[in-house]
Amino acid sequence: MRRPQRRHGLDAVRLIVATLLAAAGATTRAEPAAPERSAEQIEQCVRANLPSRSSIQEVAFRVNGKAGVTTDSRVKIHWQKGEDGLSNVLLRFEAPEDMRGSALLLVEKPERNDMFMYLPELKRVRRVTGPALSGGMFGTDFTYAQFERLQGVSRDVKVERLPDEELEGRAVHVLAHTPADDPEFEYVTSYVDPERCLPLRTEFYESGRRLRKVLDATEAGITRVGDQWIPHRLVMRDVVQGTSTEFTVERIDVNATIHRKVFTQGNLAQGN
Repeated sequence: MRRPQRRHGLDAVRLIVATLLAAAGATTRAEPAAPERSAEQIEQCVRANLPSRSSIQEVAFRVNGKAGVTTDSRVKIHWQKGEDGLSNVLLRFEAPEDMRGSALLLVEKPERNDMFMYLPELKRVRRVTGPALSGGMFGTDFTYAQFERLQGVSRDVKVERLPDEELEGRAVHVLAHTPADDPEFEYVTSYVDPERCLPLRTEFYESGRRLRKVLDATEAGITRVGDQWIPHRLVMRDVVQGTSTEFTVERIDVNATIHRKVFTQGNLAQGN
């Protein structure tokens, strides 16, 4: 009769040990989750991923138009953040020959940005305002207002966080933007990689919430440069017209030294 009693005693010990282990496991699983980011915090993280001071990019544009027509061009983009925290951007064409010297100057302002265009054949600088902001920038699928957003200097009336989603197998934060100065698009949705603080997709909606354009950062083109994750290949698709524009960064110099006179109308009009 004693042996069965020993077995019951061993079973009781095992039960106690199992209960303690289960309690320890429950304690581990009950650790508080990381605090949720607000829409503002996600936007701050995206801004922090931009170069801190300046950059010079050599970019290739490829426009895939209707009926299979393709055009290629090359531009150089100078970007610099001033001591006031506001940015200046100069885009100038280097090729093809008939576009060489054409340029766009973007000056961020506290209330409303200034944008100026120079075309060598006109030999004058003109301001880009109003409905012109929604036009195709130099024949690409990017509007001037979308170029502002690409450079991180656009303004929104409201930004709110939507439920997280999954994009091509990766969990992403979703932000809904109501643009302040875009005459064409009333609603913009961005899908942000929470680890790299980088928008992987941006959707642009026309009046009536009709999807018109989609900007994708291709995963293979995302590269770490210093402390930032830089998308080296972007594709803007017009889902209505069936056209697209590829934006490929061939070279980037982060925190380069740029003289402030580069971002003046006088330099814009030099056309070289």
